[in-house]
Amino acid sequence: MAFLSNFSLLNFYFIAAESTYFFKRQFSFFGRHNIPHLKPSIPFGNMKDVARTVHMLDRLQEIFDKLKNKGHVVGFYNLTDPVYIITDVELIKYITIKDFNNFTNRGVFVNEEDEPLTGHLFALEDERWHFLRNKLSPVFTSGKLKHMFLTINNLSKNLVDRFERMGKNGETVETKGVANRFTVDIISNVAFGMDANTLNDQHQDLLDIFKEIFGAEGPSLLYFFFLFAFPNLSKKLHLRQFSKKICDFFMEVVATNIRNREQRNDNRNDFLNMMIQLKNKGSIDGEISSETKKLTLNEVLAQAFVFFFAGSDTSSTAISFALTELAFNQDVQDKLRAELSEKTKDTNGDISYDLLHELTYLNQVVNETLRMHPSVPFAIRKAKEDYKVPEQNVIIKKNATLWIPIQCLHYDDRNWENPYKFDPDRFNPEEVAKKTLCYFPFGEGPRNCIGMRLGLMNVKVGVAKVIQNFKVTPDPKLKYPLELDPKSTSIEPIGKFPLKFERI
Repeated sequence: MAFLSNFSLLNFYFIAAESTYFFKRQFSFFGRHNIPHLKPSIPFGNMKDVARTVHMLDRLQEIFDKLKNKGHVVGFYNLTDPVYIITDVELIKYITIKDFNNFTNRGVFVNEEDEPLTGHLFALEDERWHFLRNKLSPVFTSGKLKHMFLTINNLSKNLVDRFERMGKNGETVETKGVANRFTVDIISNVAFGMDANTLNDQHQDLLDIFKEIFGAEGPSLLYFFFLFAFPNLSKKLHLRQFSKKICDFFMEVVATNIRNREQRNDNRNDFLNMMIQLKNKGSIDGEISSETKKLTLNEVLAQAFVFFFAGSDTSSTAISFALTELAFNQDVQDKLRAELSEKTKDTNGDISYDLLHELTYLNQVVNETLRMHPSVPFAIRKAKEDYKVPEQNVIIKKNATLWIPIQCLHYDDRNWENPYKFDPDRFNPEEVAKKTLCYFPFGEGPRNCIGMRLGLMNVKVGVAKVIQNFKVTPDPKLKYPLELDPKSTSIEPIGKFPLKFERI
């Protein structure tokens, strides 16, 4: 027994010594390379209390504010993974555009063997990303967006009706829930030709899946941070980004839809039909392409998955933040309503595709919303080779992860005057003409968001229709400036988005 006790004690000391060496080695990375950073804590690095009492974006802002004047490249530890943070706008342009070939990839979690839906455009690398990006670009041409607009505009009537039903008698409405139904209905229709009609309480199964991905039922934020920090280890451990239930549900629904269309030779002018063409022919009808390689069924399903869920959530989040900012800034809301009234006085309140692009102040409101609450709060890149930072005595090491802190840069007083104030006049044409803006809410360079124009159209139509029909005010319990909920897997304030909608 004494021998076993001594053996166990030796094991304990050995594991403790190995652990101490590991953490010291990992947490000395930036010190060894003379990169400014904040002192990490074992075992969380700079992530202590994140997802518990501190939101990840607030921690990133704290690190950025403390280090931004100490170098164009600074560092933080995502758990034990050292991550470079880029604080200089010109360097970001080098990384995302001029020297893009060294920073093509994001290095995020992909595990197509266990989870085929992770093989989507956001996560894929090198030639597979380039191949798919070229294949999917024709999906979002102006002509196809103009066709989609008709559906979006029609569905906006259901959005107005839903807010009117829920907000009658001065009741508070949780705005994100309604906005999410609106964007689910849009993507279901324009992408899959399916009338989800969740604004009228149909297809609750779709909303349940959304809650499992983005709600409290889903994985914790720390779990996602682990996948981000250690994608290769996560793959070896057969970890999943989403539950098997979610993947099986989506793959069955979309695969069945594809099978039925092919059997009936059912051709529609929507995203899924274009995906079927890429699967069967390698090109989209009407588009000139020398590339005839076809997509596999799993590749089609993965692109449909990210288009559906990411597209719906980012747009509904932007609509919710826009309406909340307008609720707290009544002068801005009144000015927007006046523009809408003036521009649609000859159309009985209707907004056409062309007119939408003439609504200057609406565009400013949406741009300012996305400055303060960007759809992509930070962008991730991975260095293929050692990279000498231009005009700096700094080397970004091969295989290192970089974060481009988009939201932090949008709140940087070096780039924006009084950055925490909601002020759409920053984006009036005269101001925009004066300088190059530090503004990239959908990313920058060849890997920016491919669905950006569709997302903007969804947000603009949703915001315009609500402000045309309602005076929006905040629930008294909602704090302003908004404070992010540290425990939420989505980006939302504490208490969510409770607003009141008074019919005009």
